[in-house]
Amino acid sequence: MESEQILLKTLGHLGIPALNAMQETAMPAIQNLPNVILLAPTGSGKTLAFLLPVLSLLKADTPGVQCLILSPTRELAVQIERVWQKMSTGFKVNTCYGGHSMQIETQNLSQPPALLIGTPGRIQEHINRGTFALDGIKILILDEFDKSFP
Repeated sequence: MESEQILLKTLGHLGIPALNAMQETAMPAIQNLPNVILLAPTGSGKTLAFLLPVLSLLKADTPGVQCLILSPTRELAVQIERVWQKMSTGFKVNTCYGGHSMQIETQNLSQPPALLIGTPGRIQEHINRGTFALDGIKILILDEFDKSFP
């Protein structure tokens, strides 16, 4: 019951009256299966389809990065961040990408978010520098993965 109320509240923040069929199918799959692939056209609501189950899987009492989302472009990374912010989840989010100040990102990661979004190259740079811990990550999302890696 509580998760349904959170879902309705979140949809209200987004101005969405109901989930579409793909989003409804994705929710239980992502929550219950170790690996899920969502294939749907642009504009179909895939971002929300993976962010809603992420919200249900994050734990407020767990410090550090719990979910890492890799995006092929900074524009998509920022778009995902904006959707998350509109959801008003109460969980901290940071976005890391080339062309953004590494110093600001490093400072933001000194108090790690529950959700970290970034481009592969910039996230790799942070991993190499040890800017955030990887051991708390339980969820990895490769958004538009076919465009993320050469």
